[in-house]
Amino acid sequence: MSRLVLFVLVVMLQVCLTSSNPLPSTAPDNAGLLERAQQVYRDTKTKVLNVGSTVAGFAGMYYEEHLKPVADSYMEWAKDGASSLWERLKSKVPTFRSTQDK
Repeated sequence: MSRLVLFVLVVMLQVCLTSSNPLPSTAPDNAGLLERAQQVYRDTKTKVLNVGSTVAGFAGMYYEEHLKPVADSYMEWAKDGASSLWERLKSKVPTFRSTQDK
């Protein structure tokens, strides 16, 4: 029963608060509100883009200093392995064709 009374009290307080502060309905105030919202959006977008470019710069710098030196050796190893495999395949193909023709 006390929960029901508390719920009714909260709902009544919300109704009283919304009825005592009516929303502005004049057009000039709403137009100014829209312009302020657009300006806030532009400012926020600029801040996000600036933070994004800073993060991209730090990520690029981290990659150049920490990841690239390690990854380059593995890339060279993989490239050398692939080229040696390709050379072995090219050397086997003419002999394979000659055995197939016989």
